[in-house]
Amino acid sequence: MSSTPNKRIGKVGVIGAGVMGSGIAAHLASAGVPVLLVDIVPKDAPALPADAEAPEYAAVRGRRNAIAAGALGKMPKSKPSIYQKASDLALISVGNLEDDLAELGACDWIVEAVVERLDIKQAVFSKIDAHRAPHTIVSSNTSGIPLASMAEGRSEGFRKHFLITHFFNPVRYMKLLEIVSGADTDPAVTAKMSAFCQDDLGKGVVIAKDTINFIGNRIGVHGMMKALELWQQSDLGIEAIDAICGEALGRPKSAIFRTADVVGLDTFGHVARNCYDNLPHDEERDVFALPEVIQKLVAAGATGAKAGAGFYKKVGKNILVFDPAAGDYREQVKFRTDSLGAARKTADVGQRIANLCAADDAAGNYAWALTSSSLVYAANRMGEIADDVVSVDRAMRWGFNWALGPFEIWDAIGVQKVADRLSAEGRAVPKLVQTMLAEGKTSFYGGAPGARTGLTAGLQAAPVAPLPGIDLADVRAAGGVIERNESAELLDLGDGVLCLAFASKMNALDEHILTLGEKALDLCEAGRYGALVIANDGANFSVGANLMMIGGAIMQGAWKQLEASVQRFQGFTQRCKTGPVPVVTASHGMALGGGCEVTMHSAVTVVGAETYMGLVEVGVGLIPGAGGTKEMTVRALAGVPADVKVDRLPLLQKAFEAMAMAKVATGAGNAFEMGFLRPTDKFCIDTDRRIGEAKKIALRLIEDGYRPVGPASNLLLPGAEGLAAFEMALAAFHWSGLASEHDKIVGTQIAKVLCGGEKGGLLSEQDLLDIEREGFLHLCGLEKTQARIRHMLETGKPLRN
Repeated sequence: MSSTPNKRIGKVGVIGAGVMGSGIAAHLASAGVPVLLVDIVPKDAPALPADAEAPEYAAVRGRRNAIAAGALGKMPKSKPSIYQKASDLALISVGNLEDDLAELGACDWIVEAVVERLDIKQAVFSKIDAHRAPHTIVSSNTSGIPLASMAEGRSEGFRKHFLITHFFNPVRYMKLLEIVSGADTDPAVTAKMSAFCQDDLGKGVVIAKDTINFIGNRIGVHGMMKALELWQQSDLGIEAIDAICGEALGRPKSAIFRTADVVGLDTFGHVARNCYDNLPHDEERDVFALPEVIQKLVAAGATGAKAGAGFYKKVGKNILVFDPAAGDYREQVKFRTDSLGAARKTADVGQRIANLCAADDAAGNYAWALTSSSLVYAANRMGEIADDVVSVDRAMRWGFNWALGPFEIWDAIGVQKVADRLSAEGRAVPKLVQTMLAEGKTSFYGGAPGARTGLTAGLQAAPVAPLPGIDLADVRAAGGVIERNESAELLDLGDGVLCLAFASKMNALDEHILTLGEKALDLCEAGRYGALVIANDGANFSVGANLMMIGGAIMQGAWKQLEASVQRFQGFTQRCKTGPVPVVTASHGMALGGGCEVTMHSAVTVVGAETYMGLVEVGVGLIPGAGGTKEMTVRALAGVPADVKVDRLPLLQKAFEAMAMAKVATGAGNAFEMGFLRPTDKFCIDTDRRIGEAKKIALRLIEDGYRPVGPASNLLLPGAEGLAAFEMALAAFHWSGLASEHDKIVGTQIAKVLCGGEKGGLLSEQDLLDIEREGFLHLCGLEKTQARIRHMLETGKPLRN
């Protein structure tokens, strides 16, 4: 029996300080887990003195730890950032694979992330086997080396505590984690690691079998290689394939060729070659053969984004595309078909894929050829790589960002329809599908929301294990919609908690959202509900206010209407903050401008790890006008009593820079550092749990007898003196070319709020809201602000004028 289950994973050792090892270490640290990061001793490092008190001991130790220390030193420069906030890195200590074996062996979990060579991994595991504590779990991050081969020759205790934990790169951003157990792995160890990686690290865990490239890369790389094969058989350009295989087909915008560039053509080729070399009996083995075009690009050093060129190449402001026939890069050609145009207008992703695959044009024919190949391949792999369809679908959603997994696509198009079309084309229907249809089973999934079933490899209907958190789609399906308009809806989350969910394009805030937001507060204050959660299941929480609405009011000269709208938005956010019922926001993705302002005015914000917050209104020549500028002022001076004599400018400067420079947090951790979030707000490493966490917090606030924090009424602000200091700083930015003349004007309006206008002194939040609204409306009347608004609406990009 394992000694593992009841011991919490407190410290983790990571072996290998390369890209993957560094990413794993940084992610663990972001989750609050102490990490020991080790690598080999450099060849030129001296031997360690026997006496730890020797004068040269520390210097020699430093040289022997140089590889891991160097990796840690590079982490602050990583782009995109591989950790959440700077203080996370203090949880990472460094060492080496000779001097730190005892400390490494005492860790609760050791994850190996060294080079993909069996002999090297076996040598590492031999060392660990001799030093690991009886409870220590050991795993490999291999992407394809069989577990049985790595465990060969190891002790019984090691084998019981050994498994594969395959993280996807970049670790922070990719949700999928594949766990593979061996014949000797204690089931309790697998269960413990699954729970830890899911609950503490926020990963989507899929149990895979010990087969080449597991689930995600086996299906995903096959799909990408098939796309290349079909492309070479067609007369379509690279950009045309990416237009077809992106969002139109329920896949990421990066589609095929951009994804390959991001992954790296050399890395992508390595994974494909691993399949080709080790799958001699796979019916699609030849698909994994690396195309000559990739071989030539890699040989020329064009390995993708990291090299500045791959299938695409950025030249100045233009992104060129590779033309294999010419052997050079060319301008992209816009690819349009009726089916792609229709796909852009179809919100339901399953229907979108089905419609595109049924279309009789170049896009439709290619989409069907690729999709049907992936569906057939996935069905033929059942029982080999996974025991159920749910694992395969989740692996593709979490590891390759598909909107639907292959078996969900089978159901979306129709299993019988796919089978009939395959037969009509003279193609083999997978035996799994033949059998299920013969048994009268016409879909891979069944059951009602909350009680769904999915087929196993043996075609038995098994319950789909629910994912943690609240899925708003399930709430809707269960009849939880209270009211809906064109931009928002009110949902009953149960237990007396109401949800305001944005549903406009990009969740831009408009009058319709405000109307339901006010009604939600009315219902809560009337006692119908005890708390309000503001959350949604769109790609982003909110990209800000509806700029078309603001621009339209300016063009019509409807100044009184615009002022009333601004005042109304300020009233809504302030009511969220100071009203009698708790309001909890659950933020994710982009929370910009007005979206950030709504988030900042809640009693508690639950923020998903990948939330990018910012008050970016200066990009369109405005200042935050829904209470954001006011709230940044309040937060900057939080904890500073009015009667305390202290220079407030340094405290206000950070808030000024955040708004005047339109800074956007690189993630939730950075949002705390920038002041968009408070220490009392909740960091949720698994973004999918944010709504469930928000509801829990709302219920806790109700139970604790929630009383709102009243608006600040005694903010001591510097007035004209502070304003002059900010204006001097703006002038310096202008002289150095870092700010335009209009940037100075906008920045001055931000400074006016932060300083309490020219007068300053003791001011209330309402005083600041009045100054904020006045500055916002003043800027709306300026021609250069109007030009910025028009440019943003026309191009989607900011204008610096």
